[in-house]
Amino acid sequence: MTDELKMGLRSLIYRRKQYTSLFCACLFGVAVSLFCLYAVNGMLSALEDKARIYYAGDLQFIGGWGVDQPVSNTEELVSCFPENSIIAERYELDADYAAFYFEGTGVRQRVIKGVNFEKEKKLFDSFNYVEGSAEGLYGTNGILLSEPIAKMLEVHTGDEITFMLRNSGWQINTVPLIVKGIFRDSSLFGMYTSYMDKSLLCQAYGYPEHLCNRIGIMLPDGTPSRKELDTYQAALSEKFNMYKIVEDKQEYYDNCLYRENQPYALIKLSANLQEIQIIIDAMKAIVAFVIVMLLIIIVTGVSSTFRVIAMKRINEIGIYKAIGMKRMRIYGMLMTETLLLLTAGCIAGFFFSILLNAVTGLINFSFIPAFDIFLVNGKMKGIISFEYFVLIFAAIVVTTTIAVMFAVKKSVSVTPCEALAVTE
Repeated sequence: MTDELKMGLRSLIYRRKQYTSLFCACLFGVAVSLFCLYAVNGMLSALEDKARIYYAGDLQFIGGWGVDQPVSNTEELVSCFPENSIIAERYELDADYAAFYFEGTGVRQRVIKGVNFEKEKKLFDSFNYVEGSAEGLYGTNGILLSEPIAKMLEVHTGDEITFMLRNSGWQINTVPLIVKGIFRDSSLFGMYTSYMDKSLLCQAYGYPEHLCNRIGIMLPDGTPSRKELDTYQAALSEKFNMYKIVEDKQEYYDNCLYRENQPYALIKLSANLQEIQIIIDAMKAIVAFVIVMLLIIIVTGVSSTFRVIAMKRINEIGIYKAIGMKRMRIYGMLMTETLLLLTAGCIAGFFFSILLNAVTGLINFSFIPAFDIFLVNGKMKGIISFEYFVLIFAAIVVTTTIAVMFAVKKSVSVTPCEALAVTE
């Protein structure tokens, strides 16, 4: 094997001009494939992080009558989940008839979230704040606004705004609020969503403070596996009338809301994202298509080029056979050349993909409408994974090796006399 390695390396160096195009094809193919994987992985991670903040953690516990349940359920849930899990009640107000006003300027909202800031301190510490923070918000009339809303109102931390809404009795109510923090998020989950103390929001709307319409569970290890979900579901079933785990929360709403003996449901984060699942699936499909096409180009290019090179080297192959070299050793030499070329191209492609990822991370993509949902602070943060490189490398090596073997089979199978008789 050492001889084949030496001969293959010598041949690559001697024919480096012939192999340059193949090396570049391998380099760029691997780099683009890995970059696409890193970028999509990072975009989906950013989406998940934003959704985790919006939906109060990795899981949601909903149910009761409609969606109303006693706040005391948070204490019942503690024993069903791992130690150090954050379990917190929320009241979410559909803000169809709510708006903020400051010095004559009004801005409508989509959702106002009433939060227990004392319990969810860890979650709100992860916000990307432009000004202020959620520190000390518990039990006060403070509010967190998104940066776009703050700009529309032209407010800063410390300014007092007026929160106007129609309460449960359909009467107009106004509440003075102090801007305590402005967070940078203009995505679907952040732009028209604001956060304030749950008790204050309940009082403003006329909703009983001992009730909530969401309980969020943030797990210490992040997104749970299917096995862990089943364990949590089984533990909850011992205390509550539970509905099955669903892939889309809308299934629970359609089948259970305001029904007799309405069950509770444990909603995983992905079940809350079904409305944008088509976008996620499209992204994955596009990346898969790009990678497959690049792999086909690499495999076809290398195998066809090796076929031509093998035909031009048929005299050389005849000499090897004439001095007693077996067919498998010739195959071994050619395969070694292939492996050396692919290994060098893939490693170079891996480092080039890291460079592409770093350069892309410097560009602010917030100017693209609705794209901020996939960004971190307006920028694309790809997640580099060595596992992706190993998988791409293995796929290229296996498929290209098989293709090259078939491509050079005819040249290697000729007899020494036939090979030496060929004029290049």
